[in-house]
Amino acid sequence: LVRRKAEKHVVVWFVAGVFVYMTIPITTAGVVQHLRNFSDPPQQLRLIRILMMVPVYSFFSYLGMILTNDVIYLDALRECYESYVIYNFMMFLVTFMYEHYNVEQLLSYKPAQPQLFPFQKLPPWPKGKAFVIWSKRGVFVYVVSKPITTIMMLVSELAGNSGKNEFKFGSVWMWTLFVDNIAQMWALYCLIIFYQALKYELAPIQPFPKFICVKAVVFFSFWQGLFLDTLVFLHVIKDSKDPDGYTAEATAETVQNLLICLEMFGFSIAHHIVFSHKPYITDMELPPPQFLTSLAHLFDLRDVRNDIRTQFREFRPMSTRRGNMRPPKSLLGVSVHSMTAGRRRDNERTPLISSEHVELTTLRSYNEDQGNV
Repeated sequence: LVRRKAEKHVVVWFVAGVFVYMTIPITTAGVVQHLRNFSDPPQQLRLIRILMMVPVYSFFSYLGMILTNDVIYLDALRECYESYVIYNFMMFLVTFMYEHYNVEQLLSYKPAQPQLFPFQKLPPWPKGKAFVIWSKRGVFVYVVSKPITTIMMLVSELAGNSGKNEFKFGSVWMWTLFVDNIAQMWALYCLIIFYQALKYELAPIQPFPKFICVKAVVFFSFWQGLFLDTLVFLHVIKDSKDPDGYTAEATAETVQNLLICLEMFGFSIAHHIVFSHKPYITDMELPPPQFLTSLAHLFDLRDVRNDIRTQFREFRPMSTRRGNMRPPKSLLGVSVHSMTAGRRRDNERTPLISSEHVELTTLRSYNEDQGNV
């Protein structure tokens, strides 16, 4: 391409395309391995959805470089999937806990979880059932708010009054940016609180490196985009002198999409390792997964709808409700226990966790927490 003096944007498309076509097979291999060793559907469906984050970001960014007139729609879909991934990560942790523990009873034995920096002076989080509700609610705020702010930004851009890259206090872009950041930080704060309270019990699934992988994708895509928008605002990135060339905004958008395509190749390798199928390999004979059915489950959003409805019901005062919190419903409204029925018994050792480990980590966590009181 260089020898033939191809245009710069063609060279950029080619480089980005090479990285996209190296990224997608790595993620595909991880997804296929999970489906071939489908020993824990409630957990693995969440993991597959998280794995799909990398090709979604990579492919939509590549399309955004080529279909410049439709980039706002592609960015909107990519950003909405980001909140969907954070929701699935939270539900992955919750699903694991409900499969192996009586969560409300376990949390009632532990000391109340204190607030983290910089909110140490605030009252600690509630114990038992209320702790799970508060943790999930913080994530669901972001799941609900992100599509709303994305649609607002999309409509304002189509109307030509979004104020993007202008950094004006009253612009739609500034307000949606502010709301998204607050909601995202609160969701991540709730995730960290949940992990801190149950880190011994969650240790078998190694949530910390998984969280870092998810957070890194969000971090790089957001902050480098904001940095490029700032360069446009400061006129460091300028309009092309060529009448048919790119505007400053289009140049920043292209650079952002190119960087995402390059970064996702590295993230695909990291996700393949961290979200591995190996903990789910078992000696038990499993029925071969129905590919189309499993694919439909991945994009079935009824579990999100059911969880959001549940969270709105839980806004009633805690003192007016009785009974223990039910185990979280997984896909298609089927409970976690019914989906895993017949696959293993409570006293049966699995590659992921054993009953002896459950009792040991619970006792260790409780004793250490009591020693800190």
